[in-house]
Amino acid sequence: MRATINGLRIAIVALGIYWLLLFIGTHIPPNRLLEKIHQSDKLLHCVAFTGLAFLMCWAVPTIRTQMYRNTLTGGAICVVYAAIDELLQIPVGRTADWNDFFADCVGVCIGMVVYTIARYALLKTQWSLLR
Repeated sequence: MRATINGLRIAIVALGIYWLLLFIGTHIPPNRLLEKIHQSDKLLHCVAFTGLAFLMCWAVPTIRTQMYRNTLTGGAICVVYAAIDELLQIPVGRTADWNDFFADCVGVCIGMVVYTIARYALLKTQWSLLR
């Protein structure tokens, strides 16, 4: 049984909202408020793409026997988007940075691992309850 909102899977709705907010956040022209943050933005990139990868893997329909292939598909989509996202920041006065892209990719890997662990734990719990 899949969780739905008016027939739409919650995973797809959550992914759509998150992806839109991520796109807006990465395409806001730089301002002085962001420049006052003395932290490296690499952690922000990593966390943001961890969330995107987790939601992407959740939204891709998965059959138990194809879980890893579908998880890799979701991760690949996120990596391609990370590259496109970096290039699309140039017109709004931001810079395309290889280090940001690599931080995005690390986040994608973390999101895929977290999703895989969470799915395994959930399936294991369901099987235990059914016995």
